[in-house]
Amino acid sequence: MFFTLSELKSHLRVHTGEKPFPCLICGKKFSHKSSFKLHSVAHTGKKPWKCNECPKTFVQKCNFKVHLKQVHSNDRPFPCQICGKGFVGNRDRDVHVTSHLNEKHHKCPKCGKRFKCSKAFRLHLKVHAGIKNFKCSKCDLSFVEKVYHEKHSLRKHTNPSERRFGCLFSEKTFIDTRDRENHLLSHVREKTTFLHVVFKLILS
Repeated sequence: MFFTLSELKSHLRVHTGEKPFPCLICGKKFSHKSSFKLHSVAHTGKKPWKCNECPKTFVQKCNFKVHLKQVHSNDRPFPCQICGKGFVGNRDRDVHVTSHLNEKHHKCPKCGKRFKCSKAFRLHLKVHAGIKNFKCSKCDLSFVEKVYHEKHSLRKHTNPSERRFGCLFSEKTFIDTRDRENHLLSHVREKTTFLHVVFKLILS
């Protein structure tokens, strides 16, 4: 809701994409007059906002304020939950957190294997502890997680006629494309080894 018609019209440009304020110097267009005026100052070379802590100067007040917070402020209320480093805003903190995504913080105390995901780490610990609560009703195997038990049942105890994905080089069938692709790789390795032996015999 808006108090005046002009405010409403200005807001509607967000949805229509209309940009009636073009810069005569560079051609860039703006939806609002205030944005256009701020942009125009950049072409004058003037930077009226000067930092008292360092030599930096700024065209816009908002950029000056951001600089003060990010560079010269000790108030960093948004800490990283992984390493504890503090940040001025949650956006900066979230960008920083992405740097930890490829790190494997969870190390198994028994075998030294590391994990990125805490869930995978907990599952791994269950393997060491011998905790396998999901037993197959058709064979002697047991599993740490229900999902592994279900995959096992589908792969090992499903009727072959229900397996829709067939091998191109043999009569084997599979429940999904991933299993079939893994199987096909074994054929590729066999053929590669065979060709390697043939070429070696020819060259010798």
